[in-house]
Amino acid sequence: MRFPRAGLRAIAGACLALIPAWHAQAQSGDRPGEKQTPPPAHIKAPPAPALNPEAALKTLRVAPGFRAEIVASDPLLFDPVAMTIGPDGRMWVVEMRAFMPNVDGAGEDAPIGTIATLEDTNNDGRMDKRTEFAGGLMLPRALALVADGVLVAEPPNLWFMRDTDNDGKADHKQLVANDYGNPSNPEHSANGLLRDFDNWIYSANHTTRFRYERGQWKREPTAFRGQWGIAQDDFGQLYFNNNSVALYTDVLPAEYLLRNRNLPNPRGSNVQLARASEISVWPARVTTGVNRGYKILREDGTLPVLTAASGPAIYRDTLFPESFRGDAFICEPAGNLVKRLVIEERDGIPRVRNAYERTEFLASTDERFRPVNLYNGPDGSLYVVDMYRGVIQHRIFLTTYLRNQIKERGLEAPLGMGRVYRIVPENVARHPAPNLAKATPSQLVDALNHEGAWVRETAQRLLVERQEASTTSALRRLATNASRPVTRVHALWTLDGIDAIDWPTVTAALRDAEPRVASTAVRVSEKFLTTDPDRTIKAWLERARWNEPAVVRQVALSLGEAIGNQADGALLELARQAGAQPYVADAIVSSVSSRESAFVTSLMATDDEATTANASPVLAVAVATVLQTGDVEESQALLDRLTQAKTSAWVRTALLDGIDRLIPRADDGSKRMAYLAVEPKALLTYASSGATDAPRAAQLAKFLRWRGSAVDMAASLAKLTPEQRALYDKGRTAFAVCAACHQDEGQGMKGLAPALAGSQWVNGSPQAVVRIVLNGKVDQLAMPGLGSALDDETIASILTYVRRSWGNEASPIDPRTVESIRGVVAHRDEPWSDEELQPLR
Repeated sequence: MRFPRAGLRAIAGACLALIPAWHAQAQSGDRPGEKQTPPPAHIKAPPAPALNPEAALKTLRVAPGFRAEIVASDPLLFDPVAMTIGPDGRMWVVEMRAFMPNVDGAGEDAPIGTIATLEDTNNDGRMDKRTEFAGGLMLPRALALVADGVLVAEPPNLWFMRDTDNDGKADHKQLVANDYGNPSNPEHSANGLLRDFDNWIYSANHTTRFRYERGQWKREPTAFRGQWGIAQDDFGQLYFNNNSVALYTDVLPAEYLLRNRNLPNPRGSNVQLARASEISVWPARVTTGVNRGYKILREDGTLPVLTAASGPAIYRDTLFPESFRGDAFICEPAGNLVKRLVIEERDGIPRVRNAYERTEFLASTDERFRPVNLYNGPDGSLYVVDMYRGVIQHRIFLTTYLRNQIKERGLEAPLGMGRVYRIVPENVARHPAPNLAKATPSQLVDALNHEGAWVRETAQRLLVERQEASTTSALRRLATNASRPVTRVHALWTLDGIDAIDWPTVTAALRDAEPRVASTAVRVSEKFLTTDPDRTIKAWLERARWNEPAVVRQVALSLGEAIGNQADGALLELARQAGAQPYVADAIVSSVSSRESAFVTSLMATDDEATTANASPVLAVAVATVLQTGDVEESQALLDRLTQAKTSAWVRTALLDGIDRLIPRADDGSKRMAYLAVEPKALLTYASSGATDAPRAAQLAKFLRWRGSAVDMAASLAKLTPEQRALYDKGRTAFAVCAACHQDEGQGMKGLAPALAGSQWVNGSPQAVVRIVLNGKVDQLAMPGLGSALDDETIASILTYVRRSWGNEASPIDPRTVESIRGVVAHRDEPWSDEELQPLR
């Protein structure tokens, strides 16, 4: 959705208006009553003077067999946060020069951010010439080269800037979007701008993707991904992370899952590859200068876990040893290090693990080393963007403890420094970087077969942007005959980008020995569903019968692009063949949007024991989706099957699995409240029967609420008194502070903040939820207490708004209730636990 600029500024203003009140009492990141003791006497943080680039280089500890080189450094660049390298070899850098100029963030709104180009004029491997392409920007954070211009992120604006007179400076600026992120919270705003294989540009921390097509910008909704930075592998699968979680991925392209808005808790996108506790970090220095250092450090004063994971990259070249290819690298600027993670697949589920024991791929003894983004370079090396500064924690989350650390050790100054390093193997020459800006169309086609990701991706981008129709025949040959699977994938997506996909090429690619090439062929051939659906579906099913997970998943997704129910028979076949494979059930149900009930009926007719095991997971997801729709008659009919004698045992189990799937989970796996459109009388009857699984039915019923019809928000608000409605309206504005983490629609941020929509805490007793806001709550996702920052009326207004929004329909909360509870818990010095709050809920 595109928001009016005035409305967006009003929201940002509401956030900023509340924040100074927090500073009057404590730092914004402080939790009421929490003791922030200094580090123990035996932990001594070494000095952290600002070092010149050569001295800083000597502080880097790189894994055996590698070395670091300076590519660019101050005074040629300032506060870099992102970069890219153009076809001509110029480096484009985003400089966030106004970020946290001091611990109070005063002056952060100064429009001094820049986009600069850097050049190596003497070919010594180090940039020596700077040109300021664009200035006067407020906290710019990402860029992408597109056609004859540059896409620049300056929240809330996304600009397309061009240099029309070839002087190296932008002189034309087009607004692409004015809802690209929230300028009031730099740690949680849109960024990334990664061009994926499918020719769309994706972002972290944003729900829109963009595409430049024949001079016009297009936009489409997509899933929320990560916090800072986004990457892809050799087949276009996206990876991202957040502060505490090393890596997420989209096993299923998330856009497909969005087709069925009733699919509850969709699986396959935002797949967490490791729990936060499974990925330890090993800094090269004492790290007392982290935000929660008073409670999380090891005995030796080092950071044990990720607190600022960001800027991921998947290594995709051949300069490093072969064992590194496909591994993930992530930044941890709070720990002054870069991690290497090995990506593995176990039983169809992707996972990551540390590549090293008790050490890191890259770590510095310099506290000002702040790696914030990583990139595959044109020469095969890994590029590291180092913001090089003392302060990286934003004031919104800064604790008094960290403020004291910053002040005591003089970390606020100097500003305006920064470096870009490349990591290369020892005794190995870097790959020569081709000048693709001068390449002919045929040379660009040949570049798709290059061993390096940067070269292939740049070549594809240029071919698609230039609409090089003359390359069609060569691309078709490459798509079917190239030796590298990744090249065949690039060729298919390039053909798709120039609208030159033909059926013979698709047919050949569907027979490719590499499943991911065949799955790409499925995606790019979806357009044939409109001209020859029978032939297309038949060809897809023939390959899907090979039962390769990647192909099965994609066929299940792509069948949903068929018109009406043309593909439902094929989807039933896939359900019975492979529905138990990870993520396949969600893929199938995403494809039957608005036809779930009919699909459920057909699937229940499965009576072959050999296929019910596969059909059962699909039936469960479909049942959950029907219940989520809120259709009273369909929900009732479905639940009634529980007590019907003719219902087979596997169907009854799947029905209970579906109810279980409907119930949302917190990140720690605990259940939250789910809502039904109708009272589940059959479930309650079954729960009190003598059936072996009756206890399970009874347990599920505890997490269900229902009404006679779907929640009517207008009617719900109409029930409020004028005083309560005034509280609601005030809370809608005040909620902007909470929305930074919990999101505007209360959907939460995976790995960071739980959803408020349907939350058992939000919809439960005021006794529990008020305590959470006052003192905070600790579980896998910690909630800071806000009692010292917000008065009773503000807390009551926010909670009244939250409890009457997004389908929640709990009672309003009176400021006197907050006042009373505040008095009861005034002695408390720590946040609440689940165990303490459960009796109050």
